[in-house]
Amino acid sequence: MKNIKLILFFFGVTTSLLAQKEAKRFAVSPEAPNSGDEITITYDPAETVLKDAKEVSGRLYTHGSFKWKVSDITLKQTADKKWQTKVKLANDAALINCVFVSDTLTDRGGQETYSWMIPPTKSSYSGWGLLRNESFADQHPNALDPISSINDTISLMWINYEMQYHPESRKDIFYEGLRLMKNVKPGDPTKRIKSELRFILADNLDNEHQYKMQKALELLEQPANKAFTDSVQKVLLTKYPNGVLARDLEIKKIFNEADFNKKVALYNAFEKNFPQSKFEDVLTDTENLFYDKMVKSIVYNYIVKNKDYSFAINSVKNATYFILVDYAWHLVSIPFDRDQDGIEKTSLETLKKYADIIIPELESREAFIPKQYAGKLSPNEWKLQSLQNAAREYFTYAKLLEVFKQYDLSKKYLEKIKPIMKFDDATYNEVYARMLVREGKTAEAKAYMVAAAKVNKISPATIAALKEVFVKEGKKEADFDAYFHSLKADNNEEHKKKLISELINLPIGGFEMESSRGGKVKLADQKGKIVVLDFWAMWCGPCKNAMPGMNMAVNKYKADDNVKFYFVDTMEYIKDFKAQTQAFIKEKGFDFTILYDSKNPKTGKFDAVYDKYSKAFHFSGIPEKMIIDQNGNLRWMSNGYFGSPSELSDEISIIVDYLKAEKK
Repeated sequence: MKNIKLILFFFGVTTSLLAQKEAKRFAVSPEAPNSGDEITITYDPAETVLKDAKEVSGRLYTHGSFKWKVSDITLKQTADKKWQTKVKLANDAALINCVFVSDTLTDRGGQETYSWMIPPTKSSYSGWGLLRNESFADQHPNALDPISSINDTISLMWINYEMQYHPESRKDIFYEGLRLMKNVKPGDPTKRIKSELRFILADNLDNEHQYKMQKALELLEQPANKAFTDSVQKVLLTKYPNGVLARDLEIKKIFNEADFNKKVALYNAFEKNFPQSKFEDVLTDTENLFYDKMVKSIVYNYIVKNKDYSFAINSVKNATYFILVDYAWHLVSIPFDRDQDGIEKTSLETLKKYADIIIPELESREAFIPKQYAGKLSPNEWKLQSLQNAAREYFTYAKLLEVFKQYDLSKKYLEKIKPIMKFDDATYNEVYARMLVREGKTAEAKAYMVAAAKVNKISPATIAALKEVFVKEGKKEADFDAYFHSLKADNNEEHKKKLISELINLPIGGFEMESSRGGKVKLADQKGKIVVLDFWAMWCGPCKNAMPGMNMAVNKYKADDNVKFYFVDTMEYIKDFKAQTQAFIKEKGFDFTILYDSKNPKTGKFDAVYDKYSKAFHFSGIPEKMIIDQNGNLRWMSNGYFGSPSELSDEISIIVDYLKAEKK
């Protein structure tokens, strides 16, 4: 009895001190609320990063019945420049924690945290003890600053308090308690772990408790305890034949099945025996690692083997959010991009049919937080994250809708992703500006194109549209180039300094390659000239996407015989690649000199020059840009394409102009 009184006294002092410490920045009224009460939360940002905030919102994390729930809160400023909101606590609320946000700034409360315990309620003590332990980060939201973290010893103390006041919590926290005990207490924990598992196993277990049993078995050393582990698993499978362990084992079995027909049959049976709707309250490591991979391996193999997309399309309603994003990418975006890039023609009607099914379903999932993020992300956080995840797919859909002249629906998706993509992606800026022009919003279109130019995320088509507006305003066409470059002046200067600082000066081996213009081109013959090499291939989408920017650079130096651009077609594997590359360049209207990479004597592939340079200068992948100076030395390299034709053209121009001036 003496010990219980001491603990009661300790709890009273702890809660009181927490309130006193946080009175300046964070307060709850009433100070001792009960579950289900309406409370007032007061936040004083005067000594925080949000002290100058004009608006403050936040997230309320509520722990109850051993689960976290997250809601978004909006606060109003008071006369004394504090921020307040009223919240009705859930009927099982045991612990709350707040995070306050304004624009890009977040205040999590530092070491003290913005937390408030409701001690009489079950799970308050264990929730408080585990929330601050980073080794249990997978079980709670990322709502605190690292400085507030505690060690396993202190967490175990709070678990023991939970058991002291709520013995009925045993089934809910036995795994966490055993794990902490194993880490903290000396000696062999095996006997204690086994005893606890036997006790819990005798009870009726829901999905979460079944999974805690599985996790607790992992605390036992193997293979010394294999017999015990096997016996417990056998009981779980017997008592719960369609339970969590049985489902995990079936997921692994299907994932590892090599025979495709058997795999499909097993999966169809799995869907009947383990419907996803019955497992929304638990996410196992096995499911997290293998479930989506299992489904995708079946769906995409079904497409390859049977040339039939119905298996995928018919599963859209039941697919996880992340599989839906993958469907949109593989079944719509990739073939659409390959079609538009001239890599592989496809039926746009078919793509639209798939997109009309996948995209609305994907969009509907913004209202439902996947179980991976349940209790970790608020509705607003998930909505933003899901928009970021799917922005590329929504953009493809908008472009596809534009092809079919469904302009209103296309506009809906362009506006939807505008907060994510505006001024960040040159292709998006082009499509969005085109929409404004189509709607007759000339002034708005001009303002948007000017803003895109200022951040150097603008395509040749958008530049042409801006030029057309410029001339229609009565200005001289000859003055446009100066006007356009003036828009980018500030951004270009900073970019120029960065690029120049990255220059190199390395000797480079020569090459001799066949030219699309006839004859051969040797690097040794280019002395005194600046040589720009662009390694690309017909199968490479990013290579082709970069070509409008490269074309801008080619046109800039067209009259300068001392600057040579060569587009090295490499790693091609089709027999008629030379004819195809020339047809593609002609179709796009590019005046490029194509060099065909030589056959590699070691492999027989057409990649001899690329192979030599990639090994010498430690790069991989294409597109790869290389600039060689007048003395035959490699001065600059760039791998990949980052989405802005104007920025790429400027990069090439900055290096070329610097090397031309350097010679003097």
